[in-house]
Amino acid sequence: MADDARRFSARGRTWLIVLREPWGQPVDRWFVRWLRFSPMTFQYAVAAGTPVAEAFRKGRRSLLLTTVGRRSGLPRTTVLPWFAHGDEWVICGTNGGGPTDPHWVGNIRADDRVWVRVDGRLRAARARITTGEERRQVFEAVAPQHGGLPRYERQAAKHGREVPLVAIRPR
Repeated sequence: MADDARRFSARGRTWLIVLREPWGQPVDRWFVRWLRFSPMTFQYAVAAGTPVAEAFRKGRRSLLLTTVGRRSGLPRTTVLPWFAHGDEWVICGTNGGGPTDPHWVGNIRADDRVWVRVDGRLRAARARITTGEERRQVFEAVAPQHGGLPRYERQAAKHGREVPLVAIRPR
């Protein structure tokens, strides 16, 4: 994540962001896989001003998303907070409100087969980027769960992009 996007996500409180890329990502993946808690999601929530108890709950609602790299063909795994929408999980490609979509979004555009580890359970799934009316409905359902989503959407729009909202359904 670029420094501007990190500052935007942390609302200027970057001193609260202890885990940094690239070394923080493997640590975060280990925590989510074995302890079912994302310290990275937690620290960004606290930096954004979320009360600690609520930030802890957000850290517990993180998943491991494995996509197929569109160029390499290799599995690529990242930690993302998820949000409920019907019987699907929704993940948001906010990228800190930055000018580009996260790499995992491009991987999903190239190949919708994904693997998701939620609550310690690994599942094969299909992912799709919502569009049109479906995207509007997903946005309205997810925004109350993801307090920063409208802010990220406005920031991304300044860069000429719409935040991808990805719906995941287990196979």
